[in-house]
Amino acid sequence: MRTFYESDIRRRTLVLSFVLAGWAVVVALRLVQVQVFGHARAKAAVLDQTRDLITMEPRRGNILDRNGEILACSLPAARIFIRPVAKETPAETQRKVRRLQKELGLTEKETATILGRLQAKAGFSYVNKSKYSEEDAARVMALKFPGVGSEPATRRHYPHGPLAAHVLGGINRAENSRNGVEARYDDLLKGVEGRQISFKVNGGRGYENHVIKSPVPGRDIVLTIDATIQYFAEKELAKAIAEHEAAWGVIVIMDPWTGDILALANYPAYDVNRYPGADGAELNRAIGASYEPGSIFKIITAAAALERGRVGFSEVFDCSAGFIRVGGTTITDHDRVGILSFPQVIIHSSNVGTVQFAQRVSIPEFCETIQAFGIGTKTGIDLPGEVSGRVWPAADWNKQNSLPHVAIGYEVRVTPLQMLLAMNVYATGGLLARPRIVRGGSADAGEPVRVISEKTAAALVRRVFEGVVEEGTANGGRLDGYRIAGKTGTARKWDNAVGAYTRNYTASFVGFTPVENPRLTMIVVLDQPKEFYYGGQACAPVFRDIAKQVLRYLRVPPERALPSTVLTAGMASGRTP
Repeated sequence: MRTFYESDIRRRTLVLSFVLAGWAVVVALRLVQVQVFGHARAKAAVLDQTRDLITMEPRRGNILDRNGEILACSLPAARIFIRPVAKETPAETQRKVRRLQKELGLTEKETATILGRLQAKAGFSYVNKSKYSEEDAARVMALKFPGVGSEPATRRHYPHGPLAAHVLGGINRAENSRNGVEARYDDLLKGVEGRQISFKVNGGRGYENHVIKSPVPGRDIVLTIDATIQYFAEKELAKAIAEHEAAWGVIVIMDPWTGDILALANYPAYDVNRYPGADGAELNRAIGASYEPGSIFKIITAAAALERGRVGFSEVFDCSAGFIRVGGTTITDHDRVGILSFPQVIIHSSNVGTVQFAQRVSIPEFCETIQAFGIGTKTGIDLPGEVSGRVWPAADWNKQNSLPHVAIGYEVRVTPLQMLLAMNVYATGGLLARPRIVRGGSADAGEPVRVISEKTAAALVRRVFEGVVEEGTANGGRLDGYRIAGKTGTARKWDNAVGAYTRNYTASFVGFTPVENPRLTMIVVLDQPKEFYYGGQACAPVFRDIAKQVLRYLRVPPERALPSTVLTAGMASGRTP
């Protein structure tokens, strides 16, 4: 029989058990609340402190000339940003932004955009796309405006201003480039962006930044360009443009054996630090515009006939009439030049004589030679914006009129670089080189391709193209102590508006020197030169003046005197340069 005492103990134990059980349930529920729901709230609280994920800009790679001269680099700069500030009144925000507008020269549109983002609590934003000097950034930071900060950046700088502008291309305000090496090799130059997280501190009135991924600098790029030779080319081109009042001009110089472009000059030019330039100034006409070449194209016509044995050096052609009728058209010479040998036809640039030997080559054969010289195909140079020119398929040629006109450089469109490479075939003994502008770049692949035999190339150089400079249409381009082989061109320009050729001309000269061991191949093109518009008058002297400076710079010793094998005796004075 249980006593009262035992019953009381049992009752108290039972009550205590219920209390403990209830307490355990409460504790368990609280633990669940903390573990599940509390974690979400804690995470939200942390995320509330994380204000922004900010991109860290890498340093863009330098661009160097072949000798290590810096042509493009990135200088220290800063970007100014602004963020909403807790408990800041609209009036305070307005005053702050207006002061920034004054200090940084912000436009009214930029200012309105900033105010709109701040009012919408849109978070981190740059005041604009500009990059400021470190001094400007320090001046703004000294104002100690809440929510206003700066971060390290770089700005592109071109130490030589307009030098090699069309090669470099430039970087605009939005850090983009459409042209030049800056665009072509952007993936290598730009590097890899970093990341940092910005946390709110001090109740939202300040921020701490934590780097989560450091930026990787871009790669440096070495060009084939020689800054000194580039300077020579640009200086002489500007002089020629001024002297002849030409609309535009191009000079390209290359190493005959490697395909390295040593200089590429355009006019109009622009200061790369103010990229983009004026309308039309950005166009790289060396590769991005084509034109009818005129008589300079005869270096290909001569090869087409001689390589196939359709003409010999001892043959003569009657050009005394001064014109020749082909199909429904008449092709003329500038002067009546009489009876000329095959070399003299080219040396004096007789259209009448050229048409006579060109007609011995079939249209498909001529097309084959033209294409072998690289005309009508992009050269593959590692610059953006290259065009292919135009060569009609053989089936589309007019069977009577096209071949004679193409033979003298009409009905075909070329770029200056294409014609430079065509002449370079003779400098290398018959090989077509692939040009490149960047050492180790994408244009390095591929060996030179044989276009004509070494025998044909040597014979035309020795017996024809040297004579062009010594006694022919380019005798104004002779250089004491050095032999030059080349060809002139003077092409009338077609006007689509009137559907006819005008009295405006494109003048050109292409050649190489020294002849025995060529060190440079160069083309000079001037569009619409006034008064003295022949290629021999306007362009050959420019070639001479640049070649003189480059050969001295490269320390190339003078050659021996011109060999007697050049057929110059008895040459007529009439010419169509």
